[in-house]
This record gives sequence, C-alpha cells and structure tokens, in this order.
Amino acid sequence: MTPATLHDQRVLVLMPTVRDGERTRAALATAGLECDVCADMADLCRRMTEGAAVALLTEEALTADRAGRMADAILAQPPWSDFPLVVLAREGTENRPEVNRETMNISLVERPIRIRSLLSMVKSALRSRRRQYEVRDHLLQHARQAAILRDQEERLQFALSAGRLGSWTLDLATGQMECSPRCKENFGRPAQEAFSYQDLFDAMHPDDRERVGEAVRRAIDNRTDYDAEYRNIWPDGAVHWVMVRGRATYRPDGTPARMTGVSLDMTDRRRDEDALRDADRKKDDFLALLAHELRNPLAPIRNGLQVIRYADTRAVREQSQNIMERQLGHMVRLIDDLLDISRINRGKMELRLARISLAEAVENAIETARPAIEKAGHELEVSLPAGPVMLDADLTRLAQVFGNLLTNSAKYTPAGGRIRLTAERDGGQVKISVRDTGIGIPPEALPKIFDMFSQVDRSIERSTGGLGIGLALVHGLVEMHGGTATAASEGPGQGSEFTIRLPVAAGLPTDSPQAGRNSPEVAPNRRILVVDDNRDSAESMAMMLQLLGNDVTAAHDGIEAVEKAGEFRPQIILMDVGMPRLNGYDATRRIREHSWGRDVTVIALTGWGQDGDKARSKAAGCDGHLVKPVSLDDLTKLLTELTTSAAKA
Repeated sequence: MTPATLHDQRVLVLMPTVRDGERTRAALATAGLECDVCADMADLCRRMTEGAAVALLTEEALTADRAGRMADAILAQPPWSDFPLVVLAREGTENRPEVNRETMNISLVERPIRIRSLLSMVKSALRSRRRQYEVRDHLLQHARQAAILRDQEERLQFALSAGRLGSWTLDLATGQMECSPRCKENFGRPAQEAFSYQDLFDAMHPDDRERVGEAVRRAIDNRTDYDAEYRNIWPDGAVHWVMVRGRATYRPDGTPARMTGVSLDMTDRRRDEDALRDADRKKDDFLALLAHELRNPLAPIRNGLQVIRYADTRAVREQSQNIMERQLGHMVRLIDDLLDISRINRGKMELRLARISLAEAVENAIETARPAIEKAGHELEVSLPAGPVMLDADLTRLAQVFGNLLTNSAKYTPAGGRIRLTAERDGGQVKISVRDTGIGIPPEALPKIFDMFSQVDRSIERSTGGLGIGLALVHGLVEMHGGTATAASEGPGQGSEFTIRLPVAAGLPTDSPQAGRNSPEVAPNRRILVVDDNRDSAESMAMMLQLLGNDVTAAHDGIEAVEKAGEFRPQIILMDVGMPRLNGYDATRRIREHSWGRDVTVIALTGWGQDGDKARSKAAGCDGHLVKPVSLDDLTKLLTELTTSAAKA
C-alpha cells in the first residue's frame, strides 16, 4: 500500500473548538470510523492532500476561509476525485452564497442534528468516496496496462527493426491490407506509397503465385501458420526473394477474419546460400580432382620401383629413376601450389623483393614451361621492350606467375597452337600479355576465372592435369606485387588473353639474384642422425646420405632420438616434428640441455611448413626448417649456409 492510500478511509473533522472536535471524533469512533481532528483550515487542506475520505466541518469554517484554501485543495485533487464535504449549517439560513459552490461536493446538515443522522450522512459520503476509489483503481489499472502495452509495442517495433521485419495485416473479407514502412521496403515500395494486396499479388513472380496461394488457403483451412518464400519483382525489374509468415484469426462463427504476419527480404541470404552451395560443390570437385592428380604420379613411381627391382641394365634403371623424379616433382609442385594459395589467403606469404629485370623473370618462366609447350608442338613467340625494364619483385614468384600463364596456355590449346607473350611500357607500369589460340573462356566464366576452385572445363582439366588453382595463385601473387591481373576471351574456341600490369621500379638497375646456381655437394664423413617415426622415410634418407659417404644412424621417436644422440654424438640431426612418445620440439630441447648437444646442427625436417611451424621449430632450438619431401640440393644448400654462418661466428 502506498502512502497516498494509508488514509483513504479517514474522516477529517474541523470544529469551532478543540472540545467540539474531540466530542465529534468520539461520536464517530463509536461507529468504527477513523477520525483526525484538524486544528484549522490550513491543517484540514494539508491532510486532504495527504489522503482522506470525507471532511466534516462547520459552515462558519467555510465562510471564514477568506484565502480560498478549501477551493484550492479541491482543485488540486486528481481528476477522478470529487471530494465529499459534510457541512454543519446554521438552522433557518436560506441563502448561503459562500457555501453552495458548484466546484464542491457539499452535503449540508442543519444544526442541531442527532448523532445517528450525522453518522448516516458521513457513512453515505464514505460510500460515495469508495465508488470514487473504484474509479481511481480502474484508471490506475488501465494506465498500467497501457504502459505495459506501450512497452510491448516498443519492444516489438525494436525486434522488427533489428530483424528488418515488416509487419502486415490482411482483411480476409475485404482484401484490404495494411503494411508497415519496412514491409513496403521489402517489396521495393517507398513508405508513403499505397500498397494493396492486389499490388502484392501483381508483383509476385508468375511461377510462384499458385504455390503461394495454395499455402495461404491451406493455412486458413487447417488453422496453421502461413509460411512461404517466393520471388517478387520490384518496380525497377529486379527480382528479390521475400519470406512471409502469418497467422489467421477467426470470428465466433468460425469464418476467417484477418491474417497478420511479417515479411523479410531474403535476397542476400538466398544469394549467400547459393554461393555456399556453389563453393561446396567446387570444393567437392576440387577434392576429387586432387585425389586424381595425386594418384596419377603414384602409378609411374610404383611402376618405376618394380622396373628398378627387376631391370638388368643401368640404362633401364636410370630411365625409371628419371620418370620417378619427374612424377615426384609434379606431386611436390601440386602441394607447393596449395600451400602458396593458403599463405596468400591468410596474408602469410612473404616476398623476397629485389631489383630484377623483367626479361630475367620471363626467361625463367619460359624455361619452366618449355617442356609442356614443346610436348604439345606449340609455337611460342616472345616480344619484350628493347631496353631493360626493372622491377622491385620476387624473381622466383614472378617467374612462377608467368610460368603458370604459359603452362596454362599450353594445357588448354590444341596441339600445334600458338602462344604469344608480349610486354610493353605503359607510363609507370609494364603490361605483360599472354595470348593463345586455345579453347577460350565462356563469357559467364570470366568474372570468376581467378577464383579458387574455378574451372572452365572439368573434362579438359582432368585430361591435361592440374588442380585449377594456378590462376588463383597468379592473381594473388600479382596483387602482392602491387599489380593487377585480368582475363579476356571472345568465347569458346576463340583463345584467351591474360594481362598482367606491374609497377616499374624507379632508379638505375642493380644486381639481381641469380637463379639456377648449383648447390654445393654434401661434405663426406659427417655424423648424421635421422629422426623420423616413418621408418621408410628415415631409412631411405639414411641410405641416401650413406651413399654420399656420411656416417648415418636413425631413430624413430623422440625418446630414442635423445638416447642415440647421446651415444652417437652427431654433428647434424634431421629431426621430424610429429612423433610418438616425445615430439621433435621437445626432443630438440632435451638435446640442447646437454653440453655435447649445444653445437649440434639440428634441422627440422617435417611435412608442416607454415610460418607458425617454422617459428615453433626455431623456438625449440632448431637451426633450420625444411619441408618434406626435401631435395638433396635444398638440404646441402641449407647445411652449407649453416656451416658458413657458424664459421663466421
């Protein structure tokens, strides 16, 4: 109970004297009425404001109220209040202008009066006041309900706005429809424009009208929710998807009255879902193609092993070895391309920039692509600017870009075709184009030709080999060099043209890294410990190093590696990373803890080749990091670099 209702039932008494007041209070108390005796008119008015049911006072008190306190107190009452005044008047007075005021609820009682009559008058005034309280409570309840409804409406509007939902109501008898501004927006209409149910139906895609109409009828007949997604055509001709949900209400006789619901523009979600489905399909195709491409080299490798086992002549064995090396190189390139794409997409690819000439990058690319071009009998024409064009670029990666484009042209051009590589200065850029007379590119495929998993013709892709990621790699590497890559074709059978634009370096040319340098041979008589839980990998590496004159032993887990290192005291340890019992990182740390292990050269030799993997191996104490399968040239080059660095230190 609030303070304002504590005194709802009390009677305020104002009499000429204190004694009269007390006698009146005592008389009212006999009937169980709560009374407060007031000292004067000001006190009475103050208590009225605090809360009271009735005021019992004399006519003289009202007449003497020159300041109009009572009138002010009455006016200050809330709208529902008509405060009752029981006034004891003098007998025989006919005209009382000060008392009979229209603004006051006054009951006049002439004196003298019996106590019983007085009690009856006061109780009647109390009953009138209680009815006013009922009105007050009803108004308060109504106000609370209105506040709750306003709060719910605000919450609903916020939820609709946050969810980009539009609300609508359809009169099922008249077809009249009311739409919120957001609902109109979902159908491409401005908020101020009228939008009827017929407008909605006319905007619906013709192929969806029958299905949607049936969904509405089924929801009404079965008293279930209406739920549909359909296309609607906006005034500008664009086709949008909209999701609409609703529920019907019914009259007492069971006939449907109206349907109320929400709408949501689903165009972006539909587009995203289509893109995800397309990406998922491309991923599945890519995985199938990857399995195909990885199996292809395995067949000649296995055949070559059988030939070596049974061959009697050195020439046959060497021929088989050459085949196996080519196929192994093909597998390594496939895996390297995948890793490069992953690094580019994650922003982890690092370029080794240097001042190089465009001619040098093109020369290296042609050397890489020449076997494929010559095998297909293509004619290659190269046209470069007369003067040197210098670039600040990574020679290996830029040669990879041009090599991929040339190899791509060789792949998708029928035998005996023509491939033309041209370059020309264009202001502060150089424009390099690779054009062929191949199968061409359909117009619808051009916008996505550089996307990952994007393939124009899967049958040709399978027959020519490759994963369809070469162009994605080209695009990524060119952008990392600050350039652009574009594709053009007049259509199937009309050939293709790929254009690369790169910024030309300012200043004079400087020496560039030289490609194709021969790696030094492995110095013989080194003690080498090979650690790998894959026994075939460990033993084959050990055999190769032994054939080169080294003293080699092998271990197959981290614990064995630490034990054998203590016994064998190797100069070099080739350490696998992922091993049982103790991984390569922890094994390296344990070896470094010993005095004899501080000067050992430890090289991580693993299938994990991301930047984070290299950082972890370095933190564990490894001097270098090589990714399987490693070539002898790469291994000897790293060993030479480490030996040279140690000697200088």
